[in-house]
Amino acid sequence: MQSIGERLEEARKRKGISLREAAEATKIRSDYLGQMEQNQFDFELPEIYKRGFLKNYARHLKLDPENILSEYSAEQKGQTRSGKKSGSELFGTMAVKDANTNTADNAEPSYGRISANRASSQSETDSNTEDESDDSDKIFYIKAGLIAVGTLALIFVIFALIKAILASDPVVDTPELIDPPAISESVEAADPVAPAAVEDSITLIASGNVYVLVKQRDDKQELFRKTMSAGETVQLNKSGPVDILFTAGENIVIDHAGERLRPSSSGTAKISIP
Repeated sequence: MQSIGERLEEARKRKGISLREAAEATKIRSDYLGQMEQNQFDFELPEIYKRGFLKNYARHLKLDPENILSEYSAEQKGQTRSGKKSGSELFGTMAVKDANTNTADNAEPSYGRISANRASSQSETDSNTEDESDDSDKIFYIKAGLIAVGTLALIFVIFALIKAILASDPVVDTPELIDPPAISESVEAADPVAPAAVEDSITLIASGNVYVLVKQRDDKQELFRKTMSAGETVQLNKSGPVDILFTAGENIVIDHAGERLRPSSSGTAKISIP
């Protein structure tokens, strides 16, 4: 019957990989793998690591890891019992010699009983040790599984956050100006007797973004209210004097009766056209 090491070596060669390649794939040192293939498990490592290495190597070689571990446990248990049996035989021999030298007293040999009891207690200890090793393996793999699940969950959360950030639409400020919160109108004093209104026109020319409000002074009628953009031109018919309010004096020119009027200051202001 093949040993565990022979089965491992045969499976590796059948797979067509070297010890170095197997070590890179399993993250186990190649000298440990070589010792396992030689069926030598006495390298200086705790038992839980030996069993873990053996299980991972068997899984990588497409062997049944549980079957391999069962054979390993049986071999280790057999070696332990073989060592204890030699000690029992030694005590048994001593007991027989003692009985032969004391035949006159008919003394009952006690060493045989002691050695048998010790062998039994040692067997129970070995069984308990093996159970503790299995429990340690289970705890080790449970912890490893929990760590792996937590890592995957964290990766999913990070990807979800990145996707949400990329999917969100950026906020773009609109270039339009809003109505000025408060523009104080400085109404010029009206003449005691206003002449009859004569209908004429004015032209607004924008060189940049500017909010414009045009209101007739006599009847308070709004002729125009809008944010004009650069290059936009608007012609308005008016009846009588008008007040023109704007938010960016540097961006507007007013054409009236062939004369172009430009505000003397920038920012919010008002111009009155008769």
